Amino acid sequence: MAIVGIDLGTTNSLAAVYKDGRAQLVPNQFGELLTPSVVSVGKDGRAVVGRIAQERLVTQPQDTVARFKRKMGTDAVYNLGGRRFTPEALSACVIGQLVADAQEFLGERVDEAVVSVPAYFDVAQRAATKRAGALAGVRVERLVNEPSAAALGRHFSNEGAVAAAAADGYPPDETFCVFDFGGGTLDVSVVDCFDNVVGISAVAGDNHLGGGDFDLLIAQEACRINGIGLNALEASQRETLLREAERAKRELTDRDSHAFLRSSIPALPQVLHLTNKRLFELAEPLFTRIDRPLKQAVYDSDVPAEEISRAVLVGGSSRMPVVRDYLERLLAVPVICEEDCDVAVALGLGTYVGIKQRARGVDSLVLTDICPHSLSTDVRNPHPPFEPLASVLIPRNTTLPASSSRVYANSQVGAREARVAVYQGENVYAKDNKQLAELMVPLPRNASEQEAFTVTFTYDINSILGVEVRVHSTGEVTRRVYNGSSWDEG
Repeated sequence: MAIVGIDLGTTNSLAAVYKDGRAQLVPNQFGELLTPSVVSVGKDGRAVVGRIAQERLVTQPQDTVARFKRKMGTDAVYNLGGRRFTPEALSACVIGQLVADAQEFLGERVDEAVVSVPAYFDVAQRAATKRAGALAGVRVERLVNEPSAAALGRHFSNEGAVAAAAADGYPPDETFCVFDFGGGTLDVSVVDCFDNVVGISAVAGDNHLGGGDFDLLIAQEACRINGIGLNALEASQRETLLREAERAKRELTDRDSHAFLRSSIPALPQVLHLTNKRLFELAEPLFTRIDRPLKQAVYDSDVPAEEISRAVLVGGSSRMPVVRDYLERLLAVPVICEEDCDVAVALGLGTYVGIKQRARGVDSLVLTDICPHSLSTDVRNPHPPFEPLASVLIPRNTTLPASSSRVYANSQVGAREARVAVYQGENVYAKDNKQLAELMVPLPRNASEQEAFTVTFTYDINSILGVEVRVHSTGEVTRRVYNGSSWDEG
């Protein structure tokens, strides 16, 4: 049985395998490497994925959906062709198509997938991604953060490096920054590479910022100069305009001078003349958002800025000249954007597949990752404003897997149960963080003193959370695993 690496993207998805001593990208049924992350349901109730579905965004917008990755881990529901789909069910359609393409490419059955996720995905989003794999009929034992996969691919980016690794002559030690800017998400990671280890020192990001936001700004500007609002257009017209905006953005990227958006929509007769300078002005709020995670990751890494050797750009949206120029002005290190930046994550996943298969040349490589968000429980605050405080058990940027325990006591004498809530976030007050779940633990009757118990949070390599509560007086232990929406037995 074979293993495939799947870069499950907001805009496009790719598959990679490790074959003939190297990572290889898998072509789809059209011979293309990029498969649009779009799902459409026909009148016969059959779901189609990819380029055909993408064309239906214009012709059948009511039965077609894109950009659903941004809703992973939520209770969003899409009604397509009379059927109801969750974001993970739609992602399962994409995974299923990529697995089928890989099986055709390899000539054998694929039963396991290594799937990439944005480094800043939370517990619910990661659990939803694993469920998507199960719905597609493949086992997903490992989720790999997208910039981590890219770092693995970039550090061991050629056959010479792999050959050197096989002979224990690893590439030189280095610390670099990975700026992963895709169609719908942004991740920034500081990576420390030494000997056979690729380790992530810090991550920060924005799960709702990507190249698609630039498309939206261009489309809105085209509407503005024509005196009409984007929402005044019909759904099919909006999709048409967004695709035209994307083409103008790509033209601006390729020509690095100017582009024209001549819309086919009658309500938009005036042509939008676009330059990189104008795009930068339009996108100033987006660059403010880019700035925050970039500075946060470098700050959290505790690595002196002068020790960071380069900034490696991955993700198709990194190709935009305005993005590269902005980073070059902001950073005091070389900014590297390779031609294959939009497939860097997939190639890294292919290398990781080789590691899992213990392929010669990469079998000794180690990829370590970290917790993207702090995990805490709430405790009583005896001081004004008396809002419960977040007691952190696993701080963000802790190397995974991780486990941490703390002793707590019930605040009320004689209480028959203890409430252990799980929060995600960096704020001092619990209510300002995202509550993931809560666990009610039975306590023995104790009328004279507060009952003590130990709470243990365990975060595995896939950032899946386990919680254990041990009551001191009885030794009773309650174990649960958070599946992204509810508790499973531990």
